[in-house]
Amino acid sequence: MKQIDKLISTSFIGPAILSYFIATFVLIMMFLWKYIDEILGKGLSILEIQELIFYHAVTLIPMAVPITVLISSVMVFGDMAEKYELSSMKSAGVSLLRVMWPSMVIALGIGLFSILAANFLKPASLLQFNKRFIAIKKQKSALAIEQGIFNDAFNETIIRVDKIDDNKRDIHDVLIYDHTPNDKSLIRVTSAKGGKMYTAMEGKYFVMELDTGISYQEDEKKQKLGSNKSERPFTRMYFDKWSKTFDMSVFEGEDGLLNFNRDREQMMNSVQLINAIDSFSMHIRENNEKINNKNALLFTFKDIQTKKETPNIIQGENEIVQIGGSPQNVIVQSGTAQADTAINSIPSKPENTSANLGNEASFVQKRIIAENALQNAIKKSKQDVKLPAKRLIKQDKKFDFVKGNHFINSIDSADIRDVMFRAQGDLSAAREELLQAHNANQDYDKQYQKYQLRLNQQYSWAMVCIIFLFIGAPLGSIIRKGGYGYPLLVAIMFYMIFIISTIYGEKLVRSDAMSGIQAAWMPCLMLTPWVILFTIMAIRDISFNPKGVFDYFYKFFRKKQPAITTENLPNLIN
Repeated sequence: MKQIDKLISTSFIGPAILSYFIATFVLIMMFLWKYIDEILGKGLSILEIQELIFYHAVTLIPMAVPITVLISSVMVFGDMAEKYELSSMKSAGVSLLRVMWPSMVIALGIGLFSILAANFLKPASLLQFNKRFIAIKKQKSALAIEQGIFNDAFNETIIRVDKIDDNKRDIHDVLIYDHTPNDKSLIRVTSAKGGKMYTAMEGKYFVMELDTGISYQEDEKKQKLGSNKSERPFTRMYFDKWSKTFDMSVFEGEDGLLNFNRDREQMMNSVQLINAIDSFSMHIRENNEKINNKNALLFTFKDIQTKKETPNIIQGENEIVQIGGSPQNVIVQSGTAQADTAINSIPSKPENTSANLGNEASFVQKRIIAENALQNAIKKSKQDVKLPAKRLIKQDKKFDFVKGNHFINSIDSADIRDVMFRAQGDLSAAREELLQAHNANQDYDKQYQKYQLRLNQQYSWAMVCIIFLFIGAPLGSIIRKGGYGYPLLVAIMFYMIFIISTIYGEKLVRSDAMSGIQAAWMPCLMLTPWVILFTIMAIRDISFNPKGVFDYFYKFFRKKQPAITTENLPNLIN
């Protein structure tokens, strides 16, 4: 058995390494095809381009290792089945699952490596990659100006530099064509013997300082006073020093590639993602509590029969209602100095220590005395209190709320309009507050699902490595073909299912049609039926016959066609 394990292990490792580099090369080429225009033409050295590609290749490890397992497993077991080595092992009483045991260990190790790469290598490499890509877009923009070539990188401004010194800063024989006016036929040309170019404000602006030159400027036509003729003013200006500043926003990357905050979850490990998810969950719970409390305040009605007293009413012939605050609160806030003194005189409870246990009784007595003084001060302040200058709402004291049709019928007719306006304002403010909390919850939920997707993808992609082994090994023993022919074709087909389901799941998460957990594990769910099918076929030695499949469907659809007889021949012709 050790010889079989050694044979499978040595046969598996070689194709796995080769398949990994092939998959990584293909994924890197996909990136270069998309952003080749952003990289070339910036005067980058070969070393800088290699460094950029290296960091991007490291970020592709979690996506490249699944196809590594798939290709190598199909190749190894297909080659063994083609040479009848697998049949000999089965004849000796060794099951297929036992033969697959060394490859299971290797696939498990590759899956663990994928998790480690997703948690440590990918976040660090993606950060370094984004930093270098930003440096290329901003700091290297001056190098986009090449000697003797008209450069149109800046919007509607064409620059030609005859010579650039080795320091990439000093320039000679500069020519600038300005096409910013709406009338493109106007001539605006600046020529200078020399100068220098550099970036300022951390690469936000590109500056050209020119020495000893001439500027030609043709303005729009102007009609002379008292004449029907028009003239085109022309200005010629000689200068010793002239500076031109260009906005570097034209070099900002598209599709949000350079936006660190947009895909910040891609640069986090599992611990950071879990903390962020907990933070989003806490914000969602707080907003839900806020919404529930607000709804309870707005839409909960009290029973008038069980609760007679209301703090918003001052006794009198006609009760006076203060909307938005109780008169008792007004009295306390505008009370006399005696109330303030009484409040300040209330002692705080001493700490529960052995030294203060004897003072507990005296503390209670002092607090009772102080509270009584506070109540007396409030009662006395009621006699001196002055109501606010604003007009309060009058309410009929004798109105029966149980038999009455509506609360508004208890309000004086002169005050109904004021009550309606105040109620409308309060409801509008409450509605805006609820909408704000609801919108904040939607934003938090989107971020929550994105972070859940990223967290679960770290482990679902590792699980795909195990799934691809149980697809590739049985499928290789079924098709009985080794090499890079059938195995590569079959591997690409199933890898496409993995990629398409991954991209589709991410889009569903962005559109709020699926949760992050479901989208992350959707590729595993889609590939699991194939695992069961191919494993059963391999264990039972069911051969894969494509011709038989086509013959089956051919006979199936042929049965549904009516047989041609002398009776139905005219109907078929018509």
